[in-house]
Amino acid sequence: MKVMVADTWPGIPGATAVADAWQQVVQRPWGRLSVDPNPSEAQLKALWQQISEWAGEKDPLLVLPGSVADPLGPGQTWADLAHAWGLSLLLTLQREAALSQGAAFAALLRQARARGLGWVLVGSLTETGDPQALAELDAALIPRLEAQVGMPVLGRMALDGQILWDTDALSLCDAGKTIFNLAGADPARSGSQTRWK
Repeated sequence: MKVMVADTWPGIPGATAVADAWQQVVQRPWGRLSVDPNPSEAQLKALWQQISEWAGEKDPLLVLPGSVADPLGPGQTWADLAHAWGLSLLLTLQREAALSQGAAFAALLRQARARGLGWVLVGSLTETGDPQALAELDAALIPRLEAQVGMPVLGRMALDGQILWDTDALSLCDAGKTIFNLAGADPARSGSQTRWK
């Protein structure tokens, strides 16, 4: 399994925290690489060489502290590179504009023929500072987002910064074949108190 964790809209931080949490919940022999958002050709070649050397030993986990839509060259973005290198994209998505940004980035992934692993909702909504209220807002947002863009929400960032994972959604992706280290419940999905952990 090869994964790139990246942000969507510029200025949305979260890729590093999401990658940390991903490594805890999806227990595999990850080979983690932090990526320069503006790499030289030599840096890209070095990244590819390292990934190739890990074949059969480690699963690459690339962490991009920038937007997957950022350009790499004429007519090329990080989404195009993800497709070319066979990386599945785990993307952060700001709650405030999740529906519009989700649609735009889902279109980008389709255009690049990149595989979208799923979203992780980040940021807090101005309407609430209460964890239960945020969970209820997410419970209303997530089904609309998934229906609109056809990509699952795999995780959501709580107000304290902890990433809570949807165990049902994880089981439907390649990560479902791995061993999980899950603890804690999250009521973001109505009627499924143990789905988010």
